[in-house]
This record gives sequence, structure tokens and C-alpha cells, in this order.
Amino acid sequence: MTWDPDTRLACIRFEGETHATGADARALVSALGSWVGADPAPFGLLGDGHGLRSLDAEYRSLWGRFLRRQSERCFVAFFHMGPVVRIAADMFRIGTGLQMKAFADEEPARAWLREKGIDA
Repeated sequence: MTWDPDTRLACIRFEGETHATGADARALVSALGSWVGADPAPFGLLGDGHGLRSLDAEYRSLWGRFLRRQSERCFVAFFHMGPVVRIAADMFRIGTGLQMKAFADEEPARAWLREKGIDA
């Protein structure tokens, strides 16, 4: 995961076949939390799910807890998700009420973030 402080955009890419765990989420949530800090400005999370194969319950729980606290200022756009992860993402979006959307490719995901005021 990378962070651009000027655009307030975090980008996460899963390289190779990845089965995301709670340990992964702890590291990612910690990094994103330190980057966004207490600044009330909106921020985006752009995710490439190409290599992502599964998300364990702890992974979803840790991200859910963090992102719910950020729900008014966070916009999440994912692309290249497989069918299983896509279903999990839809359930996650419904369960958390996040401003989150899935796309087939990167450019429409970035365009949606730009519509939301994030310079993606």
C-alpha cells in the first residue's frame, strides 16, 4: 500500500495470489491510520484486487472497524476483483455503509474517486 499525501489517496495492490489475514489488516490499517491522522479532509482508497483470493473474518473486521470511523470522509474504489472477493466486498459495503464502489478496471475507479473530490 502506498500513500500520496498531496492527493490523500492510498493505493493497495495485491500481487500474486493473496489470502488476506488479520495480520495483514493490522499492518495496513495502522499505516493508513497514521497517514490520514485526525485531518478531517476526505481521502480515498484505491484497490487493485487482481491477486486477492480471500479475506478472512479478522481482516474484514479490522478494516470494517477502521473504515466505519472514517465513513464521512473516506471513498473506497476497488477494481479487478474475482467473483468471491466481489461478493465479500458487496456484503462489506452493505454491512458498513461505506462510500465504496467496485469497477472492472482502474480508470473508471479513478474517475469515480475524482467525482468524489479525490485527485486520483
